[in-house]
Amino acid sequence: MKQEKTVTMENKESNPKSKKKISKKSIILYSVIGVVGITLSAVGGVLLGRNLFKQDAYAGLDINNAEVDYNEVYARFKTSNANSYFEDFSHVELANISLLKCSEVNNFYTITNGSVEAAGVKQTIHGTTIRDGDNYFEESISSSSFVKSTNRFYQNDDGVKWHKGKYVDLDGGDYSNPKTTDYTIDEFDDTWGKSLKRACIYIVSNKSCLNSTMTKTEDGNYEISLDLDPTLSVLRYVKQMVMTGGLSEAPVFHSVNLTFTVDKDVNLLTFKTYEVYDVHMVIDAKNSKGSLTQEFKYEKRDIPNLTDATNYK
Repeated sequence: MKQEKTVTMENKESNPKSKKKISKKSIILYSVIGVVGITLSAVGGVLLGRNLFKQDAYAGLDINNAEVDYNEVYARFKTSNANSYFEDFSHVELANISLLKCSEVNNFYTITNGSVEAAGVKQTIHGTTIRDGDNYFEESISSSSFVKSTNRFYQNDDGVKWHKGKYVDLDGGDYSNPKTTDYTIDEFDDTWGKSLKRACIYIVSNKSCLNSTMTKTEDGNYEISLDLDPTLSVLRYVKQMVMTGGLSEAPVFHSVNLTFTVDKDVNLLTFKTYEVYDVHMVIDAKNSKGSLTQEFKYEKRDIPNLTDATNYK
């Protein structure tokens, strides 16, 4: 993606009184429905062993204290001048605005691709999310030379169903005889870190943001890059990783970067993650690396029945 002219934008998370110069090659570096979390955690998880859950690295930390309610910011955004969105709101606020906007869209879908490298093994990721009104669907598929995994999640007002199927290829799985687990929405949120309705699995707030930059691209979009605290930002995410992989210990993160690409109206177009963490296997897998890109399409797509193929076109 090409970038254009040099501008000056204020990094309000780092210093509300200072202005940050952004070069011609950098003006924004920074789920809705968390296929990002489920897919990456599925990959990290299937590479690891299954034992009891320990979360010592996060003991004493409260999710509620790390999160911030951005509804007031979003209400102010709705009445603000469209010509000054990117001057009037901080980088973290803009990222949350894009997620809140997406949560109001009744019909959209995403396509996700990425990979994880842990202990010398590369796992390839493919996935999708679909929202159709109050019905939600996610599929996460991962494959390496050692382990292959495919999972589907369905959510409606009655709860969430998790179906673990048989891997076929990176475009789908066989769910004719799946292992199925039922949850209430509250149970799923507490066990997995978030329900399918909730925005991003990572905690994105002015409490968790360490640094941010913003870049305007040649096509008029913006990239918002957030470097997040590697402990606070993953308090929800590690629950999901432990559930998917049955880890003996929650991973310990070294770095987390999220990059949101939004249009001039702050609609979310793509969401990218890059993270580095240690995981405990039979041996310790130091500096495992995960990266993923999720593209958002704002149009209706039917949620497949359990045994139907998923549309990845």
